[in-house]
Amino acid sequence: MNTITIDGKVYNEKQIVKEKDELIRLQAVDFCFALSALIKDSSALVRTAVARKGIGLDTLVNDKDWKVRATVARYCEELDLLDILKKDENEFVRFIVAKRGHDLQWFLNDVDEEIASIARHGIKDSQIAA
Repeated sequence: MNTITIDGKVYNEKQIVKEKDELIRLQAVDFCFALSALIKDSSALVRTAVARKGIGLDTLVNDKDWKVRATVARYCEELDLLDILKKDENEFVRFIVAKRGHDLQWFLNDVDEEIASIARHGIKDSQIAA
């Protein structure tokens, strides 16, 4: 079984998942330890850190915390996940997807005027470049 030493204490995967100290779990993520288990961590901060590593994005795309979903939007390359996130209820998640230039037509009539504006400018810029 794989182990990691953090602050002088040795942890296996089961122990790191049960560790109460969020900072210890975050350090485990930094070392890419137990990432698949930490996808389900109780802390949105830990789940966000896992998403930054590009692990479990297909699960984290549906996370209850918008900050986790926004991180998935920032780091994922899978078009099917971006298609899910472009419909997100949270405007910041949609903002990130639009800023990345994904399916700008979708955002032309977004309820958030800033997102719609990003889409209009992105489409205009791509037409000029073509």
